[in-house]
Formats: sequence, C-alpha cells, structure tokens
Amino acid sequence: MSESISFLPPRRKGLILHIAAAILLAAASGLSFFFALEQEVGGVFGLLLLLGTLLVAPLILAGYRGYALLGGGYALERDGLRLRWGLRAEDIPLPDVEWVRRAADLAYHLPLPPLSVPGAVLGTIHSPELGPVEFLASDINSLVLVATPQKVYAISPADPEEFLRAFQSGLEMGSLAPFAPFSARPAAYLAGAWKDRWMRWLVLGGLGLTAALFIVVALLIPTSPPLPLGFLPSGAPQEAGPAVRLLLLPVLSALAFVVDLVAGLFFYRRPARRLVAYLVWAAGVLAPILLLVAVGFILGAA
Repeated sequence: MSESISFLPPRRKGLILHIAAAILLAAASGLSFFFALEQEVGGVFGLLLLLGTLLVAPLILAGYRGYALLGGGYALERDGLRLRWGLRAEDIPLPDVEWVRRAADLAYHLPLPPLSVPGAVLGTIHSPELGPVEFLASDINSLVLVATPQKVYAISPADPEEFLRAFQSGLEMGSLAPFAPFSARPAAYLAGAWKDRWMRWLVLGGLGLTAALFIVVALLIPTSPPLPLGFLPSGAPQEAGPAVRLLLLPVLSALAFVVDLVAGLFFYRRPARRLVAYLVWAAGVLAPILLLVAVGFILGAA
C-alpha cells in the first residue's frame, strides 16, 4: 500500500432521510410562525410560537448529521487509519490496531447507540465483551470493528470486504513511520473556538442584544395599543393586531442568532475562512439592533 485509500460510507438512504427531515422541520417551523400571526392572543398563539421555536433544534441536528455524512469517510494508509465524521476526527497509528473484523462475525449481539437512523449511527456504547465502542457509521449492515487498546471503533465502509483486504495488505507490508495519534471532538472544538476573543465578544453581544429585545418588547406589550406588524404593497401599515404579537420579533432574533452561531462555527474551522465566521457572528449582533429599530417604527405607525 503505497498511498492513502479512501473508503466512503453508504450515503444515499441517509442523505435522503436527513434532507427530507430538514425540509419537513423547516416547513413546520415556518408554518407555525405564519399561523401564529393569524391567531388571536391566547393559548393557540403561544403554542404555535413555542412549537416553531422548539423545531429549530432538531432542524439543526438533521442539518449537521447530513453534513457530517456527506463529508464522512475513512482513509487507510500504510501507517494507519484516519476516521472523519463531521467535527469528529481520529487518527489511529497502525501499531495501535489490535484487530479488525466485521460486526456480523461476532458471536454476540452488539447494541447500537440511541437514536441511530440510516446515515447516522453515531455515539458510544459499552459492550460487556468489547468495552467502549464508538460508532462513526451510516449503515448497520456494513459495520466493521477496529479495536485499539483504548476502545473499539465501529465504521461502515460501503465495501467492507475490500476494506478488510486492504487493511490486511497494509498489516503484511508493515508501517514505515506510524503517524502520531490524533483525536478531535466537537466539544473540544467549541472550547477552542470560545477562547477566541472576537468570537466570544460577538456571540455574547448577539446574545445580550437579543435578551434586551425580549425585555423591551415585554415592557412595551402591557401599555401598547393594537399594532401593525407589517406593511401592504402600497407602503401603508397592515391592519393593527394585539401588541403581544411583538413577541415574534425577539423570537425571530433568537432564531437568527442560533443560525448565525452555527454557521459561524462552520466557517471558523478553517483559518482562511475565519473572517467570514466573524462577519456571520457580527450579523447576529446586527439583527437584534435592526429589530429594535423595527419596534420603534411599529410604535410610530400605531
């Protein structure tokens, strides 16, 4: 084995599932906010607002898992194995590999991580026979286990037999210069990003201004008359509605803050794109400022 051989996980079912889930969740969240605008003040209005907000978390999860699957893979080199899955990365020197075999060849049942679905069989479980097993896989039918002294990794190359043959060939040739072990986890990445002064101030600024928008709106609602929340094509204000609908503005600000935070973290991974990350986080600061200005315009039009 003279060079790296890449093995991709099965992707088709997982991508279809996660793209469909993301579209459905985005549509459900958007429709919840849309119908909230059409409701009178009351329980239904509050429930729709809450539902639209809560659906953002699984939407982000589905988007991240789809992205991780699209970029996930396993690179087999003469000196070791490199695993990549989203923000998770693991480099295993060849001498650290104790054995490699298909999960289907085990004489006992290997439990799966919670919430495993096609395209995202992820997480760590404890097996009585194997100890800790970390899954970086997309398909339970093509699982291959790679054992090291610390833990067992469960991966899913699309062609498990070819992966095993290539790995056996690498073992027979031996390693000339095993690379250093390396491990990167999402939590460690977030902790490293948080040490960046610009990132910290921009994120805290966006969070603080969004909280301020919530406070301002909460103070205005009890004393405000019915207010218009939009404009007609002619430029005239729409028909006035209950002032409590102003809560939609801080909710939209919070959603924009979350989206900007996640998008900024995506760009921050590469040093060449960190300026883009700072600009995206700056947008999270600008959004609540603009919405505070919008509150002033709405009150002026009342």
